[in-house]
Amino acid sequence: MKSILIVHQGAIGDFVLSLPALEALHRSYPEAHFTFLARPNILELIQARPYVKDVLDFSASRWAVLYDLQGRVASADLERLLPVDIIFIFGRSSSQIVADNLARNSGKPTHRLDPFPKPGLGLSLVVHQCRQLEELGIPASPPPAAIIAPRHQDLVEARSFVRCNMAPEESLILLHPGSGGRNKLWTPLGWVRLIHKLAVYPNLRIALLQGPADNQIVQQIRSRLDSISPMLVENWPLGKLAALMTEAALYLGNDSGITHLAAACGTATIALFGPTDLQIWAPRGPQVRIIHWKPGSSANNLQGESGKISKSAPEVALVWDQVRDWLEL
Repeated sequence: MKSILIVHQGAIGDFVLSLPALEALHRSYPEAHFTFLARPNILELIQARPYVKDVLDFSASRWAVLYDLQGRVASADLERLLPVDIIFIFGRSSSQIVADNLARNSGKPTHRLDPFPKPGLGLSLVVHQCRQLEELGIPASPPPAAIIAPRHQDLVEARSFVRCNMAPEESLILLHPGSGGRNKLWTPLGWVRLIHKLAVYPNLRIALLQGPADNQIVQQIRSRLDSISPMLVENWPLGKLAALMTEAALYLGNDSGITHLAAACGTATIALFGPTDLQIWAPRGPQVRIIHWKPGSSANNLQGESGKISKSAPEVALVWDQVRDWLEL
């Protein structure tokens, strides 16, 4: 086995949770190089892995033909995909048409891995995917660890950022209050209370992570911090962000792809999960603790009817206990 095509259309969290399956494939075929048809920005996370050969952008218009019933890939595009010995597609049943078209165009064995287990089975996404590999005769049990491998340049830039913005004796604390789903957001008030507690310790340097969809909640939080001024890490590329995470003493975040990334980087991670099924979606990593907040138990904004900051979220004390334990404060 010399060449493998991987098709993965998932977002950050989906991709990070698929890394154990990719590592299982690499372990079974250590000499094979992988071509990815995926989101290039996400592939930054594993660009330094030995199996990564090429990354093609699945959002490019040339690949739309794969969703046609009789989609024929143009010969020039087919040359970029081939030669390939076997194809693996991570996708729901609607992606079967992509699998069928790639099999017909390439003439190579093509396997679709259903990325998400059905609710109620008690299976994590990672175990579900690896079991499907086992059914294909590929050893994947127990699931290998997810391996994040930022590029050397990303590591250099992240370490330079730390040197320029922090004293040697300071520890970096990363907070990501955003998420792709509004119902997954822990109360902004909780983050404000937490930051005030962290700011008491002069040896801790706080950084707020802000992605493209996080502006509103980050601004809400910053407007209530009085004289406290956390660093702002805004819209960093994923590879560079992963490199920064390897420099952090602790990360706290909502149910989001960025939290999955922190956990897989091996960073000490506190994940704040609300309505999501933890059996399926719990982040995986060597240092992960999960706090499950009950939807409706926390204020979902900073102001009560009086316009003043409303009563503190009940989970703040629990989160703070975990922070103190991790950092030995």
